[in-house]
Amino acid sequence: MRRNREFQRMRLLPGPFRRAATRVARSGSLTLALAAFGEAAEPPRPCFDFSLKIVDPLSTPIPRVEGRDNSAFGTYPNGIDWAAGRALVEMPIGALYAKLLDHRNVKDMKKTTLSTTVLERPGYLDFHHVDVVVLVRALFVRVKVAWTEEWGYSLVEGTREAPRKIVVSYQKIGGTGFIKHQCGSYVLQAHDEATTDLSLYEEVKADHRSAEDTRNMHAGILRNLRGQGP
Repeated sequence: MRRNREFQRMRLLPGPFRRAATRVARSGSLTLALAAFGEAAEPPRPCFDFSLKIVDPLSTPIPRVEGRDNSAFGTYPNGIDWAAGRALVEMPIGALYAKLLDHRNVKDMKKTTLSTTVLERPGYLDFHHVDVVVLVRALFVRVKVAWTEEWGYSLVEGTREAPRKIVVSYQKIGGTGFIKHQCGSYVLQAHDEATTDLSLYEEVKADHRSAEDTRNMHAGILRNLRGQGP
């Protein structure tokens, strides 16, 4: 009886989670679940050619609104969701840049583990490969979803010691098939000695992820960067 109820509940899950959960229920093996959730799709279409120095964000930043953060989100005709944000952060650009180098500030660390590899790449202030593992609960099992991102940090104005504008570009380069496409940009522009104009943009096509989810993620990132906690 309990087994029948589990199969009935699985019918409510979206396709990939339903198939993985069904395989577990039939086999009684968590190994199959982990394999299903870790399946890699075809390599995602890259947004950036990091053999070149990237100095422009993927999308023109949305306007900054006086006195509050601004945000927007939507879906392109090809089904890719996007979200953008713009905010004035009360922090010098150098300090904000240091926070963006720590990927824990742009991930939900309650369910995520990260491993960052620092690489040398001509033309970039810094260049990272980031292995991401997220723990997901699907019905009666917990499974790990893993993928890899690459991040390039370009100085556009100023010097390393006194930057005026930095463009950060990132994209998924391999891993779980649940994320078909993911890439984004941050633009840091010094507003004055104590504040930084920050714009955020991400486009993504992924199971269980909406454009509004990405907008909300940006709001959480801004709280982290400002030291306001989750």
